[in-house]
Amino acid sequence: MQENEFVQIFNDLERVENELRKSGNDKEKRQKCYDRLLELRRRMDRYVEFWLRFEEKINEMQEKYNFLLPDEMPESFLQAFGTVFPEAEKEMQIELTEIKNDLDRRGVKPVLLQENNEACIRSFRRALGFLELAMMDEAIQEFKQIIQQEPDLLLAHLCLGVAYAERGMADEAMRELRLVQALTEDKQTGAIVHNALGNIYADKGEYEFALAEFKKVIELDPDFAAAHFNLGAVYYNLKKYEESVREFEIVKADFPKDWEVYFYLGLAYRKINNEEQALINLLKAAFLAPQEPYVAFELGLLYDQLGETRRALEYFYRARKLFQEQEKDEQN
Repeated sequence: MQENEFVQIFNDLERVENELRKSGNDKEKRQKCYDRLLELRRRMDRYVEFWLRFEEKINEMQEKYNFLLPDEMPESFLQAFGTVFPEAEKEMQIELTEIKNDLDRRGVKPVLLQENNEACIRSFRRALGFLELAMMDEAIQEFKQIIQQEPDLLLAHLCLGVAYAERGMADEAMRELRLVQALTEDKQTGAIVHNALGNIYADKGEYEFALAEFKKVIELDPDFAAAHFNLGAVYYNLKKYEESVREFEIVKADFPKDWEVYFYLGLAYRKINNEEQALINLLKAAFLAPQEPYVAFELGLLYDQLGETRRALEYFYRARKLFQEQEKDEQN
């Protein structure tokens, strides 16, 4: 692996962006761009896998032979970071100072701010990396090891609960999240816990319980966008479509380029017979996510309902094609 490989990938990425800019509404050219982007993403995914294996081996060697490598970043990266984000380092330092001051007032000194527990810090960073990459089994294992070392670290219990929930291990997730809930007085942490609990109930189809949890999130943090989205989805499943529209409209104001918000808004508006808004939002979703077959399928249903058979058939055909392409990609 050489640096010029990554340079080539980013050059290819820039060329694809230029092609997209020139392609306009040419579906064939746009599809070629999407295919090229998928290929580039797969290449980068492979590099990430090798990096994780490398870091794991380094950590094993450090523990086995009792040495510690400092965390370092290339000088070129640090220079680029300072050039692109001139205020970032200053802001990060201010934020860290504020966190430390707040924790000092509470009499709490979490492991992540202790300088004498480098092994735990490394493990926590690795666990967060696994969590970010949706490698839940690996994340769970790392967080469990952290808790064995530092059982009073609530943040580790919280992250472990979230990882369990993402893995579909509801009972284990509930145990960790309820523990954090019982021991914390921090509103933001409480909001995260209630949101995770709501997701667990929603996954089990227990929408009334999920609704209660998501409402508690909003009470603690009215600006918690994910909770408004989750509320919209729960209201939809409870057939409370006007309430669903209200929540999704709140989210849309903050995330005007999120295709899923427009998609679910379109579904909800259709349920309350507001076909005009349903069409507007579904078309917006299709513009933002032309590769999503469910959007095309719902547009086909809506056009059929409106009596526009030709447009309905067009979107049904598009949906079938997209489904077939997805199946082909999954088989590969």
